[in-house]
Amino acid sequence: MNKLLLTSVLSIGLIASATLAFGQEKRDSVIIDTVKKGTMTIITRREKGDGREEKQVEVTITSDNTLSDILEKELKWPFKDRAENKKPKNIENDWMILDLGFSRYTDASNYAQAQQLGFVGAGIGQDQLKVKTRFASNVNIWLVMQRLNLVNHKLNLKYGIGFELNNYHFDQQNILFQKSPTRISLLTSDLPKKVKLAADYLTIPMMLHFNTNPATDKGLRLSAGASAGFLYSARYKTKSNGDVNKVSSDFDLEPFKFSWVGEMGVRGITLYGSFAMKNMWNKALDMKPYSIGFRLGGTDNSDRKKKKNNPAKSSRMSWGELL
Repeated sequence: MNKLLLTSVLSIGLIASATLAFGQEKRDSVIIDTVKKGTMTIITRREKGDGREEKQVEVTITSDNTLSDILEKELKWPFKDRAENKKPKNIENDWMILDLGFSRYTDASNYAQAQQLGFVGAGIGQDQLKVKTRFASNVNIWLVMQRLNLVNHKLNLKYGIGFELNNYHFDQQNILFQKSPTRISLLTSDLPKKVKLAADYLTIPMMLHFNTNPATDKGLRLSAGASAGFLYSARYKTKSNGDVNKVSSDFDLEPFKFSWVGEMGVRGITLYGSFAMKNMWNKALDMKPYSIGFRLGGTDNSDRKKKKNNPAKSSRMSWGELL
């Protein structure tokens, strides 16, 4: 029994020694190559033994960036730029901008002289041609506004093209506009409920535009410049008992309007103003129109948001294959 036990122990010892020797021989035949490039590590392992060779390749990428950042940086993956990473362009466009505000004018007319010229009738004065302060009496539709970078995207040249629609609603309802020749007089009967004079312009503004933070929409935006408008439509419009009457004419309005224009905005809020340089009439009356209001749309870089400062999560990707 003791002899059998001793024989078993010796056999186990010999087997263990042989196994260790074989393992040592196998380890001696293992070749490991390591190549590092940025955050990418490539490990190539070659094992030789028993007349055959095995090759294993393992790729490991460790980074504090997201997986898409890793693929884009290391593997040149054709990902599109994300909105929050976009940088301001040298030329940027804003399409279909809407303005809603008030249309009024300053009146410095000499009505006695205008009456002698036959342009206005008896009883017409500043009180009769006083307009209502009515919201949305000025509606501007800018087809496109473009910004051209001048200095570090903070100072830009801003210009565009669009339509200025001005509606002058009169307090007094018995105002009558006649054409050929133009004459403004008072009605004595059949008074309408609403009376207005509309003047629409095709306008091109040009301004110097300053943005304190061009990377986001959180900066203060200031613009100042001038605009040139062409009168393409004018009409006198009344409404009475549900019926609308319209008389189209230029009514001796100046065909061109030159104005000082400006904007001030922060975040999604923009205020605009337009102040005519000259009289809106080409004879008799002396009125300089102006408009102020709110701008909807067209805030600078609204599609670019500031990248969040949340701590990035570490990303790790490994890939291996037996060749």
